[in-house]
Amino acid sequence: MKGLTTALLARACRIFLERAYPQGPDTIPPPKKHFFALDMAQPVESVLVPPVCQPLLRRDGALRGYTLRLGSALHPHCKLQIVDHDEGCVFSVDTHDGFFIDPTHPEAARWRTFQETNRRLKEEIERAWEEAGLLTFNALLRRELARPP
Repeated sequence: MKGLTTALLARACRIFLERAYPQGPDTIPPPKKHFFALDMAQPVESVLVPPVCQPLLRRDGALRGYTLRLGSALHPHCKLQIVDHDEGCVFSVDTHDGFFIDPTHPEAARWRTFQETNRRLKEEIERAWEEAGLLTFNALLRRELARPP
């Protein structure tokens, strides 16, 4: 992926993990904790490996990006995603909770609360990435909307 370096990935992971595990790095489960303080001397390819990292492939099998299953204190399936784009690496949070539950289900209200908590975490992480100079999908969208017709 063009533009993806260990330093860039380390910055994105640290921002994600600081917010996803607000009680501190000691609460981050292994092997995810390794991503809190990546060794900058490591080649980025050596970091982007299972079990935490998985490649995202296009339909033709070409590499589209990566997803890192970093989780959060409340949801182990929350992911950091990096997608290749003409303008560089685009970072996003996949809350992995977009499942529909019938509103009459006894757990429906609890599920909505869970989704809302995940949505706020996603927004917080992506806003922090933008403040740190990392590109997000929302930033790309704003750029497109700001361009003259």
